[in-house]
Amino acid sequence: MKKILIILLVLLLLGGGGGAAWWFYFRKDPNAPPPAPPPPELSQLSIPERQDDSLTISVVKNDKVTTHFFFRITLIFDDPKKRETTQKLIPALTNDFIIELQTLLARKLVEESKYDPTLIQTQLQKVCDRRLGPGVVYQVSIANMEQEQ
Repeated sequence: MKKILIILLVLLLLGGGGGAAWWFYFRKDPNAPPPAPPPPELSQLSIPERQDDSLTISVVKNDKVTTHFFFRITLIFDDPKKRETTQKLIPALTNDFIIELQTLLARKLVEESKYDPTLIQTQLQKVCDRRLGPGVVYQVSIANMEQEQ
């Protein structure tokens, strides 16, 4: 009988120790903040699609070409389905980019800002939102912008 009591006491202590270990180390804290959502899986498309090509924009002032700009634009997506949708509309979107860049780069405000890339990116993001709908393109990035007189 004494042995059974000792065995029960040892089992009770082991069970209590295991329960305490679970309580203090493995139990989820009810006051803990929820875990952060996983970051979106980003994908991208380049305009123009070929790596060795660029969009050439000529700035015309007083009926003369004054400057040439060469652009490589990257569209960043947070959803692969949005990328597939945009892939079908790349020719129309490229045309919209060319029209917007030709009108934008000829403005005095842009010239005075020394052709600020953030200003150009903002306008290209608006073009994407108009053509594809808001939120389809996560971010427009200018991968390369060169200027030639």
